Order: sequence, then structure tokens, then C-alpha cells
Amino acid sequence: MPTSLFGTDGVRGRAGSSPLDERTLVRLGAAVARTCGRQAAQPRVLIGRDTRESGVWVTRHLARGVEAEAAQVADGGVLSTPAVAFLARDGGFDAGLVVSASHNPFQDNGVKVFTGEGMKADDDLEACLTAIVADHSHTWADVPLATAKRVSLDNSYVEHTRRILDGVVVPADLRIAIDCANGATSRIAPTVLRGLGFDPIVICDEPDGRNINLGCGSTHPGRLAQEVLDQGCQMGAAFDGDGDRVVFVDHNGQLVNGDAVLLIAARRLAAIGTLREKAIVATVMSNIGLEHALSADGITVHWCGVGDRLVWAEMSRRRIVLGGEQSGHIIFADHLPTGDGLATALLIIRAIIETGCDLADLAAGLRPVPQVLVNVRVRRCVPLAELPEVSRLIEAAEHTLADTGRILVRYSGTESLLRIMIEGPDRAEIGGLAKTIADRVRAEVGVRA
Repeated sequence: MPTSLFGTDGVRGRAGSSPLDERTLVRLGAAVARTCGRQAAQPRVLIGRDTRESGVWVTRHLARGVEAEAAQVADGGVLSTPAVAFLARDGGFDAGLVVSASHNPFQDNGVKVFTGEGMKADDDLEACLTAIVADHSHTWADVPLATAKRVSLDNSYVEHTRRILDGVVVPADLRIAIDCANGATSRIAPTVLRGLGFDPIVICDEPDGRNINLGCGSTHPGRLAQEVLDQGCQMGAAFDGDGDRVVFVDHNGQLVNGDAVLLIAARRLAAIGTLREKAIVATVMSNIGLEHALSADGITVHWCGVGDRLVWAEMSRRRIVLGGEQSGHIIFADHLPTGDGLATALLIIRAIIETGCDLADLAAGLRPVPQVLVNVRVRRCVPLAELPEVSRLIEAAEHTLADTGRILVRYSGTESLLRIMIEGPDRAEIGGLAKTIADRVRAEVGVRA
């Protein structure tokens, strides 16, 4: 058993293999019911999933564990991550489980744990769950394969999310396109938008269990960009597989990422007087240009580590209402304590309507410092301290950039990737520095096939 089951965004792996093997899933389900439901006479756990083909199998084994603790399981079927977070909080559940690997390909899957307050499990809860799963003194009866009762709960989430556009008149000529990544938003996003009076162009909304995130969604926005151009749309929104992130394209087909979304949202919330503390939270992966742009408006950027869970922790600590990641995880504390791609899309649409500006104009205030991001798919995640030549190259690059740029080298918490991010005034120079480091990593660690 690993030291921790959890990465930066839940448990990840291949269904059927550790840590998503049958035994671990059953024990994890039981651990969640025992830990999160310890104050309840009969705990209630909601399980939702995205559209990948292994989701039903993972769900049923998690449910076996939940039922082994004499807890009730509600199978919500296909639900976005934010929908599970909302329903866990407002539906009287003691915990929520999301079976998803987010933006990863269909072969991967995972489990995200939410508390009854709709918040992702923190470090302490993850440590507790890991310990219970690993402790063989905790035993459960060999319960039969669960057949949890399916429930339909998402109407309340739909109504909650629609309120973001309360009081806004939707222009008849506002033409938008959405890419549902063949994932969890395939039904709910078009439903919400049509209910608000939009007639969206919808692509990648026909999941077959294997096409989730396949050449589409937030990590592959090119298809949406072409659709926006072909259909003459004012904007497009691309969700990821589980619906907790979104990126946009403007009417020119240009990408608008999470940094620009944070800028637009921060300025809009400040304009209407709801940006508490006159500050936002961003991760160290965001471009320093975001801080430059917002400082001119008297808005502070507080930096934190990577992962929307860390964003929320920093927001809570500082009583801040807005935070997020360059990748498109955006958190609005007044809506939910986790990222919600659909809610983010509605907030950006509201900004477009109320300002009378198009998305390109609103995003133009962000002038990114040149940034290079190189991902190296590695065979194993060797600590950087054990790679002396790689460490030496990183130090040399930091010395070269001095105060004109910054370097961040870290392993992904959800994939076997080493991420190398370098910012600086000269794109060619930082590109060369990133390549040198990446080449050395490949030589020392090896590249995963």
C-alpha cells in the first residue's frame, strides 16, 4: 500500500489495478462511510461518475464498502464533480464520491472524496482514509456486489447554478458554442443554457465510454475554436471530462485560459462590490502577468501550490471569494467551494452581457510574460534531489534569469509527468532552458512509453 492513496486530485489509476483494484475500492468506500458518517445514525453517501466505461464497475465496488458500514448509498449516475459537491452539501449527505479521472483518457479512472459540506477531502481526512484502508485490523464482511438505488438529484444543482444569471436579460443574438468533452456535462450543460434562453452550438456531447476527452474538451480546444469560427459564434466554452474546469475561445478562435478568466472575474466582482478583501488566489503555475494586470486595479494576488484543493484552502484562510488555476479550475466561494466549469461559463457570459464587451476585449487586459511549459512523461517520479544533474541545470537556469523570470519544476499529482514551467522576457531563451532540463530528465529517468 502506498504512503498515501491520494494525489493532488483524489485517487488515480487504471480500473482493476492498484490503487483502483476491487479490494482497495471496497475498503475506501467503507473508510469514507466510517469516517465522514461517524456522527450519523445511518450515514448517507452519494456517488456520481463521469462517462468512462469503467465508472459503473468502480462505483459498484465503492458502494459495497459503503454498505459494509451499514450506510446508505445513493447512485447519482452520471454527474459532474461540482454537482456532486453541491448535492453532498445541500442534499443531506455525509459524503460524496466522484468516480472520474477528470481530463485524463478513458483508460484512467479515479475517486474524489467530498465531505458533507461539499469540500474536497483535506490532507488530514486523506491521511485518515489512507490509514484505514491500509490497516488490516479493519475488516468488513464480504458483502455482495452492490446494486445501489439510482436517484435523480441534479435538478437542484441546475437551479442553483442558473441563479448566476438572475436578473440578466439574454440577448437573442448572443451565439455561443460549448464542447462537453463527451463527459459529465454532456447533458447538463446544454440543459442549463437552453433553460436560460440560449440556443448553444453543442459538440462532443455523445459519450460512448471511450471518447471522453478524446481530441476534445478543455485540454484540446482546437475543435471548439474551429466551430466558433465556422458558426460565427461570439465565444465558446470547453469543459473537461468531469466538468470542474473550463477554458474559452473568443470570436477570433483564440484561447482564453484560466488566468484571463480570473482577471475578467476579479474586475467584474470588484466593479459590483463583491470581491471581498480586494484579492484573489492563484497557483504558482499562473502567469506573473496576471499579478501585473490586477495590481494596476488595486487587487492583490495571493499565490499557493498547485491544485484547486490548495486554492480553496488559501481562499478560506484569507476569506477570499475568487481563486483558480491557469488550467481552468475556477472557484467562486459564493457558489461552491470547488471548481465548476459551468458556473464559470455563466459568470463570464454575465460579464460579457453586462459590460457590452466581447470576450477578446475583456481578456485583452492580460499581457502574459513569455512562458514555456514542457511536460515530460516519465517512467517513475524520482525526487529531484536524487537527480543531481537535473538539479544543477535548474539552479543554472535560475541564475541566468535572476530577477527577470522564474522556474517551477514539479511532478504532476495525477499523471506520470514532470512539468517544467519557465517564465522570462526572451521566449527563445526560456525555451532553450526548458529543453535542456527536459532532455536531461529523459536521459536520467527515462521516458514512459
